Amino acid sequence: MERTAIFLDALSARVGKIVAWLGIPAMIVAAALEPVARWIGGSPDAPLGEASTAAFYAMTMTAFGYAYSAGAHVRLDILSRRFPQTVNAAIELAGTLLVLLPLCALVVVDGVDSAWRSFLQGERWAGTGLPLQWAVRLWVPLGFALLMAAGLASALRSVLHLMRR
Repeated sequence: MERTAIFLDALSARVGKIVAWLGIPAMIVAAALEPVARWIGGSPDAPLGEASTAAFYAMTMTAFGYAYSAGAHVRLDILSRRFPQTVNAAIELAGTLLVLLPLCALVVVDGVDSAWRSFLQGERWAGTGLPLQWAVRLWVPLGFALLMAAGLASALRSVLHLMRR
């Protein structure tokens, strides 16, 4: 179980880092090129603004899993510091199983369905006219799947902690 937890944490962290390393430069380049394109007479409907927004969106969605696996998510530290490790592990396990995983599963299923319908309908991406809206929509279930992977890793670690006591 420990290896599975390590793998799930590493997966969510690596994808989050890769998307950030690719997304931040893409955002900067797209935002910098947009006024240059307008200045040299480019179309005001150029897809650069949408590309910058899509890169930001991708980074935001994939950051959920990374933040959870890194322990950067919101916790009531005032309370958790006062509880023994066993109680914290039980709370983490209950919260993950009862709230986080069902929510993630719901968003993943609905998000995949939404992206698939967008693909089938040939939905256009913003003002670009490109039938790529499905790719933008696919970031939501991907991000929540990574969050689910990080949550599963946390739940496995909680189970291991509770079994050791």
